[in-house]
Amino acid sequence: MAIDTFKCSMQARSRVVGVALTLAMTGCVTSPSSISMPPPDVLPPQVVRPPAVSSPIVQTGRASWYGEPHHGQKTANGETYDMRQFTAAHRTFPLGTRLLVTNLRNGRTVEVRVNDRGPIATGRIIDLSYAAAEELGAVSDGLFPVRVRVLSTPAR
Repeated sequence: MAIDTFKCSMQARSRVVGVALTLAMTGCVTSPSSISMPPPDVLPPQVVRPPAVSSPIVQTGRASWYGEPHHGQKTANGETYDMRQFTAAHRTFPLGTRLLVTNLRNGRTVEVRVNDRGPIATGRIIDLSYAAAEELGAVSDGLFPVRVRVLSTPAR
């Protein structure tokens, strides 16, 4: 009888342990109704970065002008140089770039279009057409201090 009692108590213990394990495991499971979900029409927040604001390109330096000896010659973009047009030569700005040039001696400004390469002489940042230099009141100066600001570049 002692063996029967031992078998019975072993079976009872196994059942108790099995039920306890089952209860313990089901206690850790969360029912689907208790999970917090946002309503289907609400999207999670997204990181929105403002567009990069490009600051205007500004150069300050010395300018010169070119006129009669170059009038009628071909420019870097293939146009014929006309000293009476508001144009300029710049070393690096794309051909077709529009610039606002300010004479720092008197505050006068002129808008020009880059159609040539230059200046060739060192210590200068831009060569202006005769008309642009005249508008700036700088024909008699030869060399004069300027601020050059890019207004627009040609579309690619």
